Amino acid sequence: MEYDFLALDEVEAEQQFAQFDRRYNSQSRRYLLRLGNEHLALQQFLLEEFAPTAEAYQSLFQALLALGPYDDYHWQGREYSLTVERQEVQIRHHSLGLETELMEEELGEDQLLLFCECGLEDLLHLLSAWLQFLPQ
Repeated sequence: MEYDFLALDEVEAEQQFAQFDRRYNSQSRRYLLRLGNEHLALQQFLLEEFAPTAEAYQSLFQALLALGPYDDYHWQGREYSLTVERQEVQIRHHSLGLETELMEEELGEDQLLLFCECGLEDLLHLLSAWLQFLPQ
């Protein structure tokens, strides 16, 4: 598969998304984001819940930027929900339900697309890079 543009970002080791890549495939006209296996639910959330333009993500990005250290936030999508509690983010597929308490270790390989956790600061860094890559 040929890509017109590939951007690979390596950031400081203490950040959760130590490596991710963004691609544009001119044949399919798709923008792709690839994260590690432990963040597949976040990858799917970002790719499936929003149109592939920076503008589509702006309301979520601005809401996350405005959160203080003790603020909570919930975003409900078609397939996934995003919850922020005290700077910790959970991405959860609706098939899991909102009340289910899951730890990442309990998830099987086939469930990695259903749930993940990350820090708010790391998510904001990822979103910033992703928005710069996408067309307006």
